[in-house]
Amino acid sequence: MHHRFAAGLAALAGLFVCVDAAHAVQTLSGQTASGAYYQIQAPDGWKAGDSLVLFQHGLSFNPPAPNPSLGPLAALQLQEGYAVAASSYSQRAWALFNAPDDNAQLLDTFKQKVGVPGAIIPWGGSLGGLISLKLAEDARFAPVPGVLSLCPPAAGSRTWDFGIDARLAYDVVCKDVNSAGQLPKGAAPMTWAYNLDDIPDNLSDLQDKAQLAQTLLPVNVCTGVNLPSLLQNDAMLRRLDELKTFAHITSDDFFLTDLGYATYGLSDLVRAPDKLGGINPFTTTGVVYSDAAINAGITRIDADPFAQLYLRWASDFRGRVDPATKVISMHTNHDELVIPAHESVLRATLPATQLTSALVNESSPTHCGFNTAEGVAAWEALRAWIAGAKQPSVADLQTGCQSAVASGVKGPCRIDASLQPPSFDSQVAPRPASTAPNVDASYSGLWYDPARSGEGIELEILPGNKALVYFFTYPPNGVAGSQAWVFGMGDIVGNGIEFADVRRGQRDAQGKVTSQHWGRIALSFDTCTSGGMRWDGPAGWGSMEVPLFKLSQLDGLGCGSSGTTAQASGAWYDPVTTGNGFLVERSDAGHLQVLYFQLNTDGTQSWMIGTAVPDGSGGYTAQLIEPTGTHFGSGFDKTQIAKPANYVLNMRLDCATGDASIAARADGFVLQTFALRRLTTPAGISACPP
Repeated sequence: MHHRFAAGLAALAGLFVCVDAAHAVQTLSGQTASGAYYQIQAPDGWKAGDSLVLFQHGLSFNPPAPNPSLGPLAALQLQEGYAVAASSYSQRAWALFNAPDDNAQLLDTFKQKVGVPGAIIPWGGSLGGLISLKLAEDARFAPVPGVLSLCPPAAGSRTWDFGIDARLAYDVVCKDVNSAGQLPKGAAPMTWAYNLDDIPDNLSDLQDKAQLAQTLLPVNVCTGVNLPSLLQNDAMLRRLDELKTFAHITSDDFFLTDLGYATYGLSDLVRAPDKLGGINPFTTTGVVYSDAAINAGITRIDADPFAQLYLRWASDFRGRVDPATKVISMHTNHDELVIPAHESVLRATLPATQLTSALVNESSPTHCGFNTAEGVAAWEALRAWIAGAKQPSVADLQTGCQSAVASGVKGPCRIDASLQPPSFDSQVAPRPASTAPNVDASYSGLWYDPARSGEGIELEILPGNKALVYFFTYPPNGVAGSQAWVFGMGDIVGNGIEFADVRRGQRDAQGKVTSQHWGRIALSFDTCTSGGMRWDGPAGWGSMEVPLFKLSQLDGLGCGSSGTTAQASGAWYDPVTTGNGFLVERSDAGHLQVLYFQLNTDGTQSWMIGTAVPDGSGGYTAQLIEPTGTHFGSGFDKTQIAKPANYVLNMRLDCATGDASIAARADGFVLQTFALRRLTTPAGISACPP
């Protein structure tokens, strides 16, 4: 998904060769902790608080390499006073699983070596256009006043529905061709995905027709797409025409490139351990295809809900940007790789007051085939809009392009306000609509698997489509201690929640608290009382999927409730004992569900649980149970769990502050006291008055 715009704008650098002579440029390069390479350039006079452009390159199978391109507009941007930086990304191909983190590490490096920027402006083309949009949603890059996103696959995960459809349609259309015309099979059950070892290393951006023809030889046998006309027969051409019509493709070159994505790109996505790691995110069951023969013969597959959630989390732009963020996006109208229908998705995702979306009227299909002046016009329009000018219309972009041409920048200008993108569903068959409701405030509570009673999660739904999870469990064999807990902040995505950075805390003998990345947890719900959990932990902890059922809920927040109530539910802590804390749920006026968690100075972890009732003097009291006796994951055995109630909790909570004590049940000796502060307020709970 490299964009040809880069080739057109190479000439632009010649217009600004004076930048190095008139303005000295500081250049830095190196590698971040993820393994991604970076390049930074800052013009003379750039100071902390000035703006930084983060350029995002397109999809490539090439491994990360030093000195990644700063993009075709870098010379112009440097002359205008911007610093420019870029990451190679640490992943190949669909790099969205790591690219935001790679950019965050690049930004940290920039802050350390150059200075703390003010505004950050992401921009890029193709996959880089989508990454730019997603950076605008990420709080680590705020403030993002504007984004330039050229030919982005804005439909995100739906982009790959085209890939799986094209891959499986090939099997139907070419089923009667001899074995030489059949695409290689991968390991079951995803036989349609190549094994990683069968993906060549030199694919680059999959737009080299000669290279693709060499590696996709069965496609020649079936369709004759790369053969001289004398070697093509009617059956080949009929099959080629059927597959191109099915995919809305007119160009043989794009047919090969798209099939390259549907084989190599798709296979890398589902099999690579740094992406989906061998689980299927795609559904064809229930999909109605326009080609009757393909509809009748296509393999029907069903998505793993956790793979589907992970792909959506990594890939989808959800429009969760600051209301002040401004976006300009352009597509060539005959792009047959990242189709212009992606613009219709972007228009449905962002308010019209934050988005100017345009199509460029080209005479033949290209991928991101913009002229130099068209790119300059989009950039300059974004700069002016950020600076306070009125929102540019599509006609304004065309006028800006003509002005650039008049000043010597290469045209012509083809930005056409009369063009409208088709709907995405008209180009890629829609999937059956989910019957599961979206996660809302009513999902807060305790959840567990009855077959694994004795461990579970405390889930807090937070404002802003965020969620907090604590997983209370036991260490695996070989890990010290008798209890364990991990925690993470996650993103709500429809009927699921993805916690990509789950952490495990530790306290050393001197009392210093640290936390390390433990793994990831995904929650997928069928209803507001049932669902499932998948965890992928480090070595020794492993991966597992378990069902989940709601054990408790917050007072007044039953399924479907949208009311706001005042109560003590939330996370609480004492600043003196950071790393320890309480999770409180008010289940009704007379009961609090309380979890206490602690980091011990020997490096182990502890937790206790109890139901608190009114103590008659305005507070609550509870006997706390400290379960022990089993192990994590496959070593879990609920029959081995002992549940001694050796401690007594006394607690008093106001809106934002409170106090608590834990005492030995046997003799009442107070072991610890807490001056508590509220840490979180779950969605649906009234915030404390100012």
